[in-house]
Amino acid sequence: MRRLFLPIAALAMFFAACDESDELLVIEQGDYPVKEYYLERDPSVNVWGAGLDFVHEECALSETDLDYAYLTAEDTSSYDINFYVVKAYYYDDAGDIQSEGCPALLLSSETKACKLGEGVAFFDSLTTITESMIAQLEYDSQINYDELIDETTGFYDRELLYSALEECIIGQSFRSNILVVPDGYTEEEVQAVYLVETVEGGYAKLMVKQFKPDQPNQKKTLVMWQVISE
Repeated sequence: MRRLFLPIAALAMFFAACDESDELLVIEQGDYPVKEYYLERDPSVNVWGAGLDFVHEECALSETDLDYAYLTAEDTSSYDINFYVVKAYYYDDAGDIQSEGCPALLLSSETKACKLGEGVAFFDSLTTITESMIAQLEYDSQINYDELIDETTGFYDRELLYSALEECIIGQSFRSNILVVPDGYTEEEVQAVYLVETVEGGYAKLMVKQFKPDQPNQKKTLVMWQVISE
């Protein structure tokens, strides 16, 4: 039996080393600033969405001119994420038609993301990316908003819109009427933190810091991100 002891022990050490290799630190966060922006939620103001661009070659990442832009119908630029808002309609209990703004964060067809944690403290602590984190990244469900229109009313149908956004990685999960904030916690402690692989193949961490900030930004949503690697 003694002859079997060393090989078994060596084998155990080998498998332990393999388990540890799955969590080896593969990317360390570079020296990039944390950026915060208020994005307009009013669909009559933010008509075509706001494009978020984490990594861009035109200027240094410490600058802000190209970080985001409110889009036009003719815009053909490539962004990592679109903050898109439409007004959805539904019937209340009295049978009257009502509307609400439905903002969502939608990944581009070339962008991957995944949820890794929650809260500002986790956001700050996320300074390295492992292979297992990268393996969780997924492409988003691409939404055709034309298919979400009620043929009878010609308006966006809230039920169809909610169902489509539930399939998205971020979607509308950050909204105050959807996000669950347990007693004793603040919104900033439970908003999701996402790892994003950019169009260029870089990485950034992103979270909605506040869905509805205080005045004068109550009609905007505060997003926060930091590039980890270009």
